Amino acid sequence: MKSFINSLYSLPKTLPVAAAAAALIATVVAPSTLSLVGAGAAIAQEAEKPKIKAKTRKVPAMSVGVHKKIQKAQEMMDEKDIPGAEKMLASVLDSTKPNDYERAVTWQMRAMITFELDDTPGTIRAYEQILTYADSIPEALEMSILFNLGQLYYTLENYTDALRYVNLWEDRTTLVSVNQLVFIAQLHYVMGDFNKVLEYVYRAISDAEAVDTVEVKENWYGLALSAHWEMNEYDKVRDILEILIVNWPKPVYWTQLAGVYGELGEEEASFSLSEAAYKQGFLDDKDIQLVNMAQIQIARQAPIKAVWVMEKALTEERIEASADNNKLLGQAYMMSNEFEKAIEPLSKSAAQDDDADLWFQIGQVLMQLDRHTDAINAFDKAIIGFQAMTKKADVTKARPKILASHMQKGTALTELTRFKEAAAAFNSAKKVAKDKRERKMVSQWTNYMKTEKAREDTLHGRS
Repeated sequence: MKSFINSLYSLPKTLPVAAAAAALIATVVAPSTLSLVGAGAAIAQEAEKPKIKAKTRKVPAMSVGVHKKIQKAQEMMDEKDIPGAEKMLASVLDSTKPNDYERAVTWQMRAMITFELDDTPGTIRAYEQILTYADSIPEALEMSILFNLGQLYYTLENYTDALRYVNLWEDRTTLVSVNQLVFIAQLHYVMGDFNKVLEYVYRAISDAEAVDTVEVKENWYGLALSAHWEMNEYDKVRDILEILIVNWPKPVYWTQLAGVYGELGEEEASFSLSEAAYKQGFLDDKDIQLVNMAQIQIARQAPIKAVWVMEKALTEERIEASADNNKLLGQAYMMSNEFEKAIEPLSKSAAQDDDADLWFQIGQVLMQLDRHTDAINAFDKAIIGFQAMTKKADVTKARPKILASHMQKGTALTELTRFKEAAAAFNSAKKVAKDKRERKMVSQWTNYMKTEKAREDTLHGRS
């Protein structure tokens, strides 16, 4: 889930970063899109104060000499001469003359360099240093630094410090943008405070809906959706998914909503949504959900529709022709009374899985279809499979199945008037029989076979 949340918000290198640098060399420090990390005791004290309006501070003047060095450093940065720019900035800091404002500007330039070099820890250190001169920089810049330090710590997955700086910023700011609200919601998400997530993301949505110039984003609802899901608030998840389907009708929302309705016990709505998603082709590339669609149709007592789903998916190779999928298709055919058509997929499944039980079932179906020779082959495979089970200490479970298979095979042979083979099958069954009831059953079928043989002999003049 963290990867999904991280995708909702990012820290791109934006034009305001360059704009801030340009403003700095003009001796006016403009708010940057980045913030600083690691304030000191002074910042902690500020966090305890009630919210106040940003006030104008008296900022020291920048000397001509420092201004020229800052301007030269900027030119070097523009020319990609990073070592030269760093050397020029170091010359400012090494001097004993610069005032706190000049030092802050110099560290701001260093922060620009480290940010461009993707050195986030270095950027954090630079901005932390600026905060030590907080009384000598515009309060707007300090506020920007506090918030963006939260962003920088977030990128390092240091969520505790990220939240600490965001809280310091929020306690003093009078204006919070919708994007900032969403970022704070995201921060609370990765820290597992889902109630806070919902507080901030719904506030962002409400603020955006109140003006025409701000568009509510799909991923804002996605963040709320994830928070409700984590809290098992499926009724809220349902409500959000319905909003998402109306405004951003993606296939995943249809399938998720179907699942949520299932969680809420509204199975009919869940089935209907799943079928609607299937008909729109939303499940075509999702093999598990295609199979689930067939299972839903069986649950809805519409096995022929399950057949259509499975046949189409297998023909178009959207699902694997696995043992389970072949078995599901065969069962759907059986439930649709299409017994002849059920044999092929069931046989494929039985062969793929060495499924003795399924071979036995196939044999029984073949008997009903008067395909006795094929039934005998199926019972032989069932016997082999059940005998293999006895080698795995499953004798108790396998023995009655072996008995039943021999009996069914003997019955099929009797129908084919292959009486000698039938007698052998019933004899094998007799050896497996364990109690009086089973031996009596074998005896009855053996006598039936003998009666049929006598009748055949009489009809054909054999003694």
